Amino acid sequence: MQAAERVEPRQTLRSTRSLLLLTLFGLLALFFALNFRIVVVNGPSMEPTYRNGDRLLMTTAYWLFGPIKRGDVVVIIRPNGDLLIKRVVAMAGEPIPDRYWSPLVYMMGGRVPEGHIFVVGDNLARSEDSRHLGAIPLSWVQGKIVGGWREELP
Repeated sequence: MQAAERVEPRQTLRSTRSLLLLTLFGLLALFFALNFRIVVVNGPSMEPTYRNGDRLLMTTAYWLFGPIKRGDVVVIIRPNGDLLIKRVVAMAGEPIPDRYWSPLVYMMGGRVPEGHIFVVGDNLARSEDSRHLGAIPLSWVQGKIVGGWREELP
């Protein structure tokens, strides 16, 4: 007869903790992969806040950071597939601030329709935004910017 292998309680506890930590890390990595994405600024429309080539962290998990609101920077995907990074300046039902009025805004009646937002680039002179495209349907919003970084040149 062979002697039964005896497992020390400390080894079992250590193995259980390791498995639990590994599972927790895997779940966090999966959550991050499903809810966060890196987007790269392309063009000058958000200068001076963001410059061409800056990398931004976008989340689709709004509940972590609150709903979209005035002042947020959002990522929009147009039907042609183009991504736009713009700042929200008016929400559904709100009047569009005078400084953003254009002939298109006048035709919209000066208010943001339900289910839409009004967005502009921080560099108004070089931005294609709601002043030209009209109010943006919320269904076009891909996510909200929650962080970013830029690689400084030497």
